[in-house]
Amino acid sequence: MFTTVPEMPETIMGYLRSDGRAGLRNHLVVLSTVALTNRWAELIVAGFSSTAGDAPVLISGDYWRGLRGADVQLQHDTLAAMMAHPNTGACLVLVHDTVSANKWREAAQKLDRPVTVLALMDMSGMQHAVGQGKSALSALEIARQQFVQTPCGWSKFTIGLECGGSDPTSGVAGNPAVGIFVDMMLAAGGTIIVSETAEFLGAEAVVQKRTPGAQNWARINGYFEACERRFSEDGESYRGVNPTAENIEGGLSTLTEKSMGAVCKTGSAPFAGGLDFGEKVTGAGLWFMDTPFFSPASLNGMVAGGAVAVLFVIGVFNPCGHELAPTLKICANARTTDRWSDAVDVNLSSVITGHMSLEEAGQHISDALRQVSLGQQTAAEKHGERSTIIPYGQWPL
Repeated sequence: MFTTVPEMPETIMGYLRSDGRAGLRNHLVVLSTVALTNRWAELIVAGFSSTAGDAPVLISGDYWRGLRGADVQLQHDTLAAMMAHPNTGACLVLVHDTVSANKWREAAQKLDRPVTVLALMDMSGMQHAVGQGKSALSALEIARQQFVQTPCGWSKFTIGLECGGSDPTSGVAGNPAVGIFVDMMLAAGGTIIVSETAEFLGAEAVVQKRTPGAQNWARINGYFEACERRFSEDGESYRGVNPTAENIEGGLSTLTEKSMGAVCKTGSAPFAGGLDFGEKVTGAGLWFMDTPFFSPASLNGMVAGGAVAVLFVIGVFNPCGHELAPTLKICANARTTDRWSDAVDVNLSSVITGHMSLEEAGQHISDALRQVSLGQQTAAEKHGERSTIIPYGQWPL
């Protein structure tokens, strides 16, 4: 796809975990596993002062009791992946009842990270509950300091790819620049996850040519076909209603045009295989993950799958990031980079004017990611952007 692929530095800084993966962060995480414990989690985190200077990362959402079937396992696996994530240095897990606490403690025993599990129903009033939580968090804050940064090869890292608010600059500059970086990282032995199934409709033939093995293609194409069936259930074709209003205003005219621009961010390597939502990658290479196109869900799926950072190409602005994985906003639209200069991490508008090549842009993305590994916060981290939607199949009874 690209004639010249720049070389990457052999290593970047990371926190190496015992399972062979490396994180870009060593977060102190507070994980609220059910909506009933969300306020408890907020009170524990409020005013907590970390000796390392970084605030605890709170992961909470509309997590249900009473889920059934596959949704029970999906919610548990997604949240458990956050506890075991390479960017998690220590974790305080908050649950509602003692039975749930015992299950989470059993799961935590398999990790090399310090984890404390507390059940709200074991407490004697909210003041006591908050005090116990803060004490546990203080102990975990000290325990996570056992992990120190070390130079790690790119093969230890997994990066997620996202695009949103797409416009013509996404397809001709932002996404191809990410594609350059992807080829660089894969050549260095790294792992990439790309998601948003709906964003690939119209580009199936391109993906098929890059997917070796009938079984691999059957799985990925199965995601495409199921997605289109769901979109057609109300009698209206998705191909007739997408691009969305902001895409059309930005200059995109057809779904195929939008999808082909999105595929550019995957570079030129073959697809290693397909993944269900939040499924952990099983090896290096380029992986496709089946997720909704709404960024708070698709980011969450890729992070659960192991992505330690997300490269998010925007045309018009998108205010989404993931609290656990640094999300780098990449933009080649000069109007957007001007209006949202405090929210864009990598400005590639010079590609459009001809003052920067795509190869230079790919190197620019690599350099930005290395700065993140050295502790520089992304704009999404500074603004506290959060993304933890889980796509349930049915409502609880």
